[in-house]
Amino acid sequence: MEKLIYTKIQEYDSNLKDFEISYSNHPLILDDLITLYKGRNKLAKDESIKKITLQILNDLLLIKKKSIEFIKFVTVKKDEARRLFFFNEDYSEIFSDFTFPKEDSESNWS
Repeated sequence: MEKLIYTKIQEYDSNLKDFEISYSNHPLILDDLITLYKGRNKLAKDESIKKITLQILNDLLLIKKKSIEFIKFVTVKKDEARRLFFFNEDYSEIFSDFTFPKEDSESNWS
């Protein structure tokens, strides 16, 4: 499974090299995630957290428009930078990704 995930991420972003992944291999119910991120966004007091949760929520809503019911998350770490990938259930497709903000994180992805 790990090899498939690495391959898909490399196909998605060929500039991404020498990274570590973390995944649970457990499908997540998209409707539950949407509800969770709506709540997180509503409760967030810090504007940067609101921005992050809103960006993730918008990605999840776009995935929902494709009639997807379940997704899987894969977290990629490279140095101190983190990126979240939204996969379908069998890891054959990446729907989108989200880069967590961090100073100078752009230089870590290539």
